[in-house]
Amino acid sequence: MAVQKHFRLPEDVAEKIASRDREKYPTENSYVSMAIRKFSVYEEQEEIRKELLEIRNRVEEIHAFCRNGFPAGSDIYGKNFSY
Repeated sequence: MAVQKHFRLPEDVAEKIASRDREKYPTENSYVSMAIRKFSVYEEQEEIRKELLEIRNRVEEIHAFCRNGFPAGSDIYGKNFSY
């Protein structure tokens, strides 16, 4: 069941809604609903991006630890090993 809500929007936002693609978004409600859904996806993607950045930083730390602890020319990895 749809819930009715009423909002006061800034003039520029109201103009965007009025100038929407009416074939793609026949009603104002469909336009606003899609915008909110897309924004939610963007927020999720931003969280994932932050988590991936943390993982990359951890991998770089591990890489630096290995590089310092096990030199490339050592017998552990062989002479052709590179980081």
